[in-house]
Amino acid sequence: MNDTASTSVEIASRQDELMLFAASADDARRFGEQLVRLGHAASQSRPGGVAAAIAWSQGNPPPSVLVVDIDDDPLPLQSLTELGEVCDPACRIVVTGSKQDIDLYRNLLHSGVFDYLAKPVPLDLLASTLNRARGADHEQPLGVRSGRTIAVVGASGGCGVSTVAAGLALLLSEQRHTATALVDFDRSKGDQSLLLGHDGDAGLAAALANNEIDNRFLQRAMARINERLHLLAQATQLRPDASFATDHLLDLGGNLCRLFNQVIWDLPAGLPHGALDVLAHAQTRVLLTDLSVQDARNLHRLLREIGDESEGQRLLLVANASRGNQAGPVERAQFEDFVERRIDLFLPHAGQALGASLLSGPLRLGAAPAFQAALLELADLASGHSPRKSVQPADSFIGRLKGALRRTGNLA
Repeated sequence: MNDTASTSVEIASRQDELMLFAASADDARRFGEQLVRLGHAASQSRPGGVAAAIAWSQGNPPPSVLVVDIDDDPLPLQSLTELGEVCDPACRIVVTGSKQDIDLYRNLLHSGVFDYLAKPVPLDLLASTLNRARGADHEQPLGVRSGRTIAVVGASGGCGVSTVAAGLALLLSEQRHTATALVDFDRSKGDQSLLLGHDGDAGLAAALANNEIDNRFLQRAMARINERLHLLAQATQLRPDASFATDHLLDLGGNLCRLFNQVIWDLPAGLPHGALDVLAHAQTRVLLTDLSVQDARNLHRLLREIGDESEGQRLLLVANASRGNQAGPVERAQFEDFVERRIDLFLPHAGQALGASLLSGPLRLGAAPAFQAALLELADLASGHSPRKSVQPADSFIGRLKGALRRTGNLA
């Protein structure tokens, strides 16, 4: 069999498993990128919505799972009924759309739809839904999803992991109003208590030492940083106890996900006992790096260790200019070719502003506006959402000028 015929058979086998019809070409492209990350082909995502799905189903064998976008469809329930008439009953239909309406959800389930995903759909949610629809995830119960885990680790020490993890936790809790937990897993010289203005132990040592994890104990032991942010950390030890079982550590992470919407893990670059297990199970893995030869080599090894995104785990490669604005010894294109992955986001150098803010109290991200804006974009990406457009500060010159023009009636 030649390569062309082999490729055709492979594409056909993938289409037997899954097809997706988005409402627009842009949505089809975005969904296609997600499908590629999950090990499918971008060609399995096509525009046209339910109408295109009906036309395709009339001339093709039914896939195991059919995902259809109902945005821009004036009569989605009627269209889905027509789709059900031409689609094999064994095919699971998953619907996606922008509306978050409980009545619509109930009507869709009543009409035989397997599930409804509100856009934008996080990669891990898309993966788990497709697995359930294919019957691959028998043990996962239907119902309310638990929180998500975001693991942050550096290619080497000094990449600014603790600052980035603290910043993500602050922005998610304060600006995105999300119940957030931050776990400082650097048990020998953790920085999160300093960065967040907490003095003393914050429950991590006791949680790892106890065989049974009590959620009420966790809530009491964790340090409350603000209304929506809690810290799980321990007083630093030169030789922290590493006798806990990794299953116990994962149970701890699972309990935290039942208490909080987003759970951020600050993992040391040395990857102590249990860190790789956290990385293996996190929904989002943020890898910080500098554009250096050493970081390229370390990152290449780490990426081969933790795998790709085929299981639905989002992987974000972030270049953090923590050591200054000077250009790295490795060009971006060379760096990306070596690690076999493109850089998703660049964080600008914050200068001395963040460090100086700690002299008067907890970390103040507002001292470095450009860094804060980029970090907020990373927070949205890491939590499974599309980055929102930044709002012009009211006290900026442009903001004051617009306000003055509005008051005089010269600007609508």
